[in-house]
Amino acid sequence: MRLLTALLVLCLALPVHSQLGWVAEHPGTIVYDLDLSKVQQHELEITVTFPAVPMGVFYVRMPQFSPGRYAQHNFARNVYDLRALGANGQPVSVERTEPNAWAITGHGGKVTLSYTLFANGGDGTYSGIDERKLHLNMPATFLYGEKLNDRPVMLRLPVDQRSEWEVATQLVDLGSRRFAAPNYYYFYDSPTLVGTMMRDEFTVASGERVDTIEVVVMSEDSREVFSDYVAWVERVVRAQQEVFGELPAYDYGRYVFLCSYNPWIGGDGMEHRNSTVCSAPIGLEGNQQRLIGTVSHEFFHCWNVERIRPASLEPFQFDHVNMSGELWFAEGFTSYYDDLALVRAGILDPAEYASGLAGQLNYVVQSPGREFRGPAEMSQLAPFVDAATANDPDNYANTFVSYYTYGATIGLALDLELRQRGTQLDEVMRLMWQRYGKPEIPYHIRDIQLAVGKVAADSAWAASWFDRHIYGSDLPDYGELLAPYGIDVRQARPDSAGFYGLRLREDAGRLIVSGPVYEHSPLFAAGINPGTTILALDGKEIATQAEWDAAVGELQIGETYTITFEQLGRQTTGWFEAAASPAFRSGLREGAEAEAVARRAEWLGR
Repeated sequence: MRLLTALLVLCLALPVHSQLGWVAEHPGTIVYDLDLSKVQQHELEITVTFPAVPMGVFYVRMPQFSPGRYAQHNFARNVYDLRALGANGQPVSVERTEPNAWAITGHGGKVTLSYTLFANGGDGTYSGIDERKLHLNMPATFLYGEKLNDRPVMLRLPVDQRSEWEVATQLVDLGSRRFAAPNYYYFYDSPTLVGTMMRDEFTVASGERVDTIEVVVMSEDSREVFSDYVAWVERVVRAQQEVFGELPAYDYGRYVFLCSYNPWIGGDGMEHRNSTVCSAPIGLEGNQQRLIGTVSHEFFHCWNVERIRPASLEPFQFDHVNMSGELWFAEGFTSYYDDLALVRAGILDPAEYASGLAGQLNYVVQSPGREFRGPAEMSQLAPFVDAATANDPDNYANTFVSYYTYGATIGLALDLELRQRGTQLDEVMRLMWQRYGKPEIPYHIRDIQLAVGKVAADSAWAASWFDRHIYGSDLPDYGELLAPYGIDVRQARPDSAGFYGLRLREDAGRLIVSGPVYEHSPLFAAGINPGTTILALDGKEIATQAEWDAAVGELQIGETYTITFEQLGRQTTGWFEAAASPAFRSGLREGAEAEAVARRAEWLGR
């Protein structure tokens, strides 16, 4: 996921099993040894040997940033009982100097550090340790030695503990339960599953190069269910390969899907350079359609973000959050392609795809947040929203639009507008791959604009498009863009009054606003807030959802009404003008002309 050392580049010419064989013998190799004796208590005993440590104070740190995430995480809070030995095998001082840092003195040039990690989570960011598995995300698990980032790293599991457990990882298997990385950048980017699993693989050719794609699943499902799912994964891989014309040259000729579908894991998806974690607290059988979307999204990242990589995300810092204005492209365009690839792979029906567009369009088009920021600025908020934590409430319902969905909606618009010009977004992605991804040259927003201008053969149009839709927050008419493809986008209930996005709940005979009130809603101007108790609408007492629905059904669009409510212990009456909910619906147009059907088939591949 990060820029690799020259040593790694050189070793890639060697056969797979010998590429990192030198790590085991290298005098500077940092070695992590695991003790699994307390996994039932969700504890992992870790001993790390730092050889050839520079003299003076040696600092060890727990990362605060994780590959694929964009916000800071306090992994150090679950690390305790640190003990260190020096070069002579005697105890040396370990003093905590920062929340995530410890100073070791008197070590004599070598440190053997032991500590305990508690981990009872497990998803795309955090680790999970229990009787069933080790679900290891490396930044959430392993301390590192300051100024040793270019050293080779080896992970060793005990051969006499849980010997029946298998290991799946993008780390290089050296045999005897030893796994290697050329440096910390690669090591921290290599999640590892240890436990009982099913695994399968297939190969994909890109010209003369052949890559192995491995699929690993921790689940309670049958081998037959798993095999059918692997077939879906292969279809997704091949559909996405067609976008770029080839798979990336994986560093060791292998890409691994690390899937965990069971009640003992958290839900997530997280991309890495040569692997991805896809997890959900449900079984695979009966949920394949829900789960394959994450597989599609994360695999697209092996091009877009892992190798077609924003300069703002480089260099990767273990303890510093990188703010990026390009996530609308890195994450958002990936979100556009994840469903598109499922349609092209024959997994998602075009009718399902068409009806599903309404959800993302409603979220983005109706969001008040676009009045404050366009996609580039929304991307810069990632450190605050990407699984970040805070104690005080926010107003993001009215000021933020997810760069995932915003970018997907922008990607849809750009693709359809390019198709009007006789080309398509696939060509932009291929050009970005050839210019920046394949040679691994970090890009800036203007580079995307130049690529769009090149593909469209109109740089002035591309510059104007970016000013309006990326730096600004204008959106096109999606109904107009989709109509030539036989897809209708219309207001769902144009003749009935409604309040888009309003959520209510009944509680002990009272009807309470249970979610945000959007600034565009007529109720916002009337003074309604989250937590407000609604008492009456147009003079009619309200205590239940049914009574609210009946009263709203009698409202006339354009007329002014009163709403009585309790807020902060006071009864208040506000006024609002009834309006139709702006929510869209979308779907395939019945009886669409043959030309529209053919045009749609060329776009969706079906």
